[in-house]
Amino acid sequence: MLTKQSIRKEHTIYLEGAKMSKEEIIEISKDFKENEIKRFKKMLQQGGSIKIQGRSYDIIKEENKPRNSRGDYESPMKLMERE
Repeated sequence: MLTKQSIRKEHTIYLEGAKMSKEEIIEISKDFKENEIKRFKKMLQQGGSIKIQGRSYDIIKEENKPRNSRGDYESPMKLMERE
């Protein structure tokens, strides 16, 4: 079974094209086998599509901008010109 901590706020999960809430996914995951939970967690890490027990899941992972210790967004690195 998945836990609430497994599904982060950057994950959007669709079951057969319908957007699902975190609680609904946790309830559905109670019927998953151990290897299906491992595959689902792997897809949560990278995003993508997976089919478990004949049902199609689309997992979209939003990319977060890195923040520094003050909570500000980090600016992209600037390349230095070579002389």
